[in-house]
Amino acid sequence: MPDRNSVKTVNLFHLRVFLAVSELRSVSKSARELGRSQPAISQAINSLEKLFGTTLFHRTTKGITVTEEAKTLQKRIARAIGYMDSFFESLLKNYSCVPKNAARHITMTQLNALKAVAEAGSFSAGAAITNKASPTIHRAARGLEHAVNLSFFERTSFGVKPTKMAQQLAQVAGVMERELELGVAELARISDQERGNTAIGAMPMARSYVIPKAATEFKEHYPSHKISIVEGSYEYLLHDLMRGKLDFLIGASRKLPEDIDIKEEFLLTESIVLLMSRHHPLASKVEFEVEELLPYPWILPRTSSPLRHTYETLFSKSHMPQPVNVVECNSLSASRVILENSDTLMLLSEAQARYELMANTLVSKRIKGFGATRTIVLQYRTEALLTNTQLSLIEHIKSVALSEQQNQSFAHD
Repeated sequence: MPDRNSVKTVNLFHLRVFLAVSELRSVSKSARELGRSQPAISQAINSLEKLFGTTLFHRTTKGITVTEEAKTLQKRIARAIGYMDSFFESLLKNYSCVPKNAARHITMTQLNALKAVAEAGSFSAGAAITNKASPTIHRAARGLEHAVNLSFFERTSFGVKPTKMAQQLAQVAGVMERELELGVAELARISDQERGNTAIGAMPMARSYVIPKAATEFKEHYPSHKISIVEGSYEYLLHDLMRGKLDFLIGASRKLPEDIDIKEEFLLTESIVLLMSRHHPLASKVEFEVEELLPYPWILPRTSSPLRHTYETLFSKSHMPQPVNVVECNSLSASRVILENSDTLMLLSEAQARYELMANTLVSKRIKGFGATRTIVLQYRTEALLTNTQLSLIEHIKSVALSEQQNQSFAHD
């Protein structure tokens, strides 16, 4: 059984051969359809069967029959090739110089080179992250340009950079590769050899409790399924989600750019509270007026985060100036150190500060007239087709989120 990395070397034309044979159920018809000889078609199928480690077709006197393994792969391969073909159909409408059959002459090596350069920002950096020689990356990327008859790179004062079109194709290539990886995972599951993997983009609240708890429960049922919990800014995680490097992400709901095609599922609503050290001068009070908070230092979330908007609204609605003694910090561990060793204040969800509150190193307080909440959601690409195992993981996440919501409700009753 192949591993997920095997798709990085797959022959894309062989995948087209697979789709043709699956549909036409005939080597000779597929050969005519694709303009190849029958031995070439048979060789392509044999190569794929060796790569995937399974029989894809049975040849009988009545023709070719498709195995269950091939049916499983067919939907993933069709989606992967469909992404590529749709991109080039769009190119053909806007650029007459693009050859009509350009998509059929692109190789996975070329796409890997493009993705590396697009991600790293230059040929040398792209070579470094792929552990390839710079001339190898350069040759493959330039070969892609030649096949498409368009420039994918431009020279700037900072060196050679990928164009916007190159970034778009790199995104398509990333999603296409992920479809093939999921196909390999589904193929393994047929043989009771679960080898799937799920990469989750986790914003602070999600990685502090919901995802770790859900992952622990899930792994009891799927010990061989690899889970990667990736943290970073929302913009960084969204970028990786759209490129197929993440399967879904969990965090606070926010307004998305119009050109981002994302589906969103509600998980829970959490309360935002005022956090401080248990030794803070205000720690003995139950709730506060906003003006009482002005003399103290504050920790601010990142400018682009929903929580930053909540912080700014707190003072603007009270017609109060914002504090001037502030530290901008998006790290809970760093914030904890500052809060525990000073009179600094911070707005945060109770769930995110769960362990600090349980340990009584920090305490949470209420602000009069302030009842802010934020909605935590699960986001994934609209066109994404998650595996059954990944859907099971999401069900565990939803179950933990529901339990967390109920616990919050009981605590506030």
